Amino acid sequence: MVDKKLERKLELLRILAAGCKKHPAYRAIRKASERCQECVIVWNAKLKLNDLDKN
Repeated sequence: MVDKKLERKLELLRILAAGCKKHPAYRAIRKASERCQECVIVWNAKLKLNDLDKN
């Protein structure tokens, strides 16, 4: 179970590190505007990573 959690964290961190190709300055500090799907994916990855860290 711990390995799966670490693998999921690693996957989410890769998404955050890659960021958005259209908006390279967006780093998920505030919610995405919903206009760019890649920014939304980065934002959701940040939220999921924060949830994993709380547990």
